[in-house]
Amino acid sequence: MKPGRRRIALLLAAVISVNASYTVMIPFVPDLEDRAGAGPVVVALTFALFAGAKALAQPVGGWWVDRWRADRVAMLSMLTAAAGIALTALARDSATLLTARVVWGIGEGLVSPALYAGMTALCRQHEIPTSRMMGNFGSAAVAGFLLGPLIAGAAVPVGLTGLFLAGAVITAATAVGLVLAIPGQQAPQPEEETEPAPAADAPAAGPAPTRWWVWALLLGGLDMFTFLVYSALEPLLPEYLSSGADSSARTVISAVFVAGLAVSGLAMWLLGRFTLPLRTLAATGLGFTAVGLCAMAATAHFVAVGLSFMVYMFGYATLFLTARRGIVELKAATSDDGKAFGLFGLVSDLGNVLGPLLGVALYAVNHRLPFLLLGAVSGLVLLALAAVARRRTGLPGAAAKSGPVAGAKARGADAPAAVPATTAAEPDGR
Repeated sequence: MKPGRRRIALLLAAVISVNASYTVMIPFVPDLEDRAGAGPVVVALTFALFAGAKALAQPVGGWWVDRWRADRVAMLSMLTAAAGIALTALARDSATLLTARVVWGIGEGLVSPALYAGMTALCRQHEIPTSRMMGNFGSAAVAGFLLGPLIAGAAVPVGLTGLFLAGAVITAATAVGLVLAIPGQQAPQPEEETEPAPAADAPAAGPAPTRWWVWALLLGGLDMFTFLVYSALEPLLPEYLSSGADSSARTVISAVFVAGLAVSGLAMWLLGRFTLPLRTLAATGLGFTAVGLCAMAATAHFVAVGLSFMVYMFGYATLFLTARRGIVELKAATSDDGKAFGLFGLVSDLGNVLGPLLGVALYAVNHRLPFLLLGAVSGLVLLALAAVARRRTGLPGAAAKSGPVAGAKARGADAPAAVPATTAAEPDGR
């Protein structure tokens, strides 16, 4: 295996291991009450505190990466996540469980900027197209999410403790692997800052957004809604399926999540190889999301819920890629690329904080209300998008996308170094 491919494989293994350890918990949600005395509020906080800690830790991780080495930051952050996973496995009361989830979230938040920096450095060093790398990271993230419920369903005799301890060991091993994967020297970064060609090409590509933060907020808001809906389903869908399951609830929960995540991973892989307009992608994602959510409210039978969840997950994958393609194109059109991503990531992760709380609250009122309400909101957002599309010709970043590419063609031999530097993609786990 070539050195570049070996390093990429180690980075993808880190994404898979973290996400697989996270989704292992979903089929065990009904067991948390007996295990740690976790009622509905604690279950919601178990997911929400993790997301909140992750969101708040990301700016700290970015600051840390800028002032130290990305490979060392990634290793220490992954070891922090491994400690949180191990503590979750050993938790026997609500306070310990929630503390463990906060530690786990801090580790994942700190490691995200290091993974972004590592991916960008590998693209530069080995001349790898960042668009394809973004697709690979998205597929790895979904593969990790899919493995969690699949492993939980297949290894029921091992129990939550054994599975989480194994996940902690694997996460610690990948932490060491990241030191080998991420280039230790950060010499390319000053070259990116002093490279005049990308900055000169951006204005010629189209109207570079003077208010970059507006588009970062809009794209982050779309991603926040995407995460809000999915994170709301994580704690309530197992309970909903348990109410309509005639056989083992855990087996049914695992099967539904595995099927949905498989559809999502396949959709990301396919859509990542097309360059559809962002408005088309967003409209498609919102439409599938609305249909899938409303269909789930019809019945709690696992076959119907499973099919509806697969429809929804296709919409989830489409919106996931839409937001990230948009922020990549925005970063190609503005010099405030670091600030744009930081604002995008912070707003995006708010969905993971609010989703579980909203989902559990609505489910307590009526078991079908969360699906109907979130589906209706998806439809309203789709109508709002259609109204905005009539007034605007496109995203500012869409025009900028062709700018660096056109400039790269003009620069000839300088193209491979310039394009990855201005279009770094985000290997987001969720």
